[in-house]
Amino acid sequence: MHKAIATLKALKARLGLVLLTRELPFSYFFISRTLSRIGENVFSIAVPWLVFQLTGSTLQLGLAFALQVVPSLLLAPFAGVYVDAASRKRAMLVSEGCRALLGLAVTGLSLLGSLQVWHLYLAVVAHAVTASFLTVAAGAAIPALVDQVDLTRANALIRLSRNLCDILGKVMAGLLLAWLGPAYTFLANAALTFASAALLLPLRGIDGGSPVVRGWRPRVLQDFVSGVGILRRHSAAVLAMADLVVINVGIPVLAIALPVISEEVLRQGAAGYGLLTGAMALGAIVATLIAALLVGRMDEGRLSGLATVLFGLLVVSLGFVRALEWGLLAMTLIGLTAELVSVYTSSILQRTLPSDVLGRAFAAQFTALRIVPAVVFLSAGSVLQTFGVQTFLIVGGSITVLIAALLLQLRVRGAREKNR
Repeated sequence: MHKAIATLKALKARLGLVLLTRELPFSYFFISRTLSRIGENVFSIAVPWLVFQLTGSTLQLGLAFALQVVPSLLLAPFAGVYVDAASRKRAMLVSEGCRALLGLAVTGLSLLGSLQVWHLYLAVVAHAVTASFLTVAAGAAIPALVDQVDLTRANALIRLSRNLCDILGKVMAGLLLAWLGPAYTFLANAALTFASAALLLPLRGIDGGSPVVRGWRPRVLQDFVSGVGILRRHSAAVLAMADLVVINVGIPVLAIALPVISEEVLRQGAAGYGLLTGAMALGAIVATLIAALLVGRMDEGRLSGLATVLFGLLVVSLGFVRALEWGLLAMTLIGLTAELVSVYTSSILQRTLPSDVLGRAFAAQFTALRIVPAVVFLSAGSVLQTFGVQTFLIVGGSITVLIAALLLQLRVRGAREKNR
């Protein structure tokens, strides 16, 4: 009995669950991010559904999705500079507070029967603006909340929460819309974000204060570029971000290819598509547990590189799949490898970069991870239509493998030169 209890305690420590009891500030931050992510998913499901209900137009629906991306891209450099120069806590508090007020405003308009589609467009734009600051500030704050040795476990816990909340929040939004209607769905969104903001109040010592940023009125582009210039001197961080960009070329490729595979190759229709995407989500959840268990066992940069190579090989293998069972296995492993790279990238950035440039580093990553998928989405459809889904996956996966192998080789060469 005592041995079983000791084993459970050791497993709890390896997974990083002790951080939630040992590090009180991180516990507040973790619960805050969990509530915020649920609320974000409720908002992201409720708005498109309501836009379509009000207009019946797929064009208007597409505009609603586009408005989620453009403002955050434009403001990401400013968010990175502000987060490095000023208060990361204030950036998160104001962002969460604005999201809560947005939820209350849409609730009130809906209850009064005055809600129009342009109100929703304004809400989407404002929500996207807060996403820039909230995402960058949250990523930059973690090193101040846990010891360096616990960074990977902390990031794994945050990613585990994010993946579970993506499922819970979407299901919750669907049920609320079906049972209570849009007004109370947005009220639930407001309540979740208010609670998230309240949990940030006790946090201390997570401000920026970068000497690189020039005072309270920074020259945004110059200060952003200077931060990225500092990032270039840290090869481990650059290679980690490169791995993540490669992964995020493959993710939209899969998003476009999976419905076609399920319908035309596996002959499983919508049910097969749902199972394939669900398998990827399951793999992501498993990856967060594996990342925590592997802490200290192997160099995280090499693990990230190997996972990126394996991701590309799995995309290639998907081009040869003819049975649903093998497709589910491939998608589970694809979700696992992609999530491992995400966890390791955050940890490597937080561990290797100076605190006063973390905001700009995460802002650069935030921008890249929105531009790259957008470019792929715009071009991949015509490529798939020309060459077919199987050739599309085999060629795309092969290119991914080659780039990932090159990045891995650069890591190995850098490690050899460092050891000389």
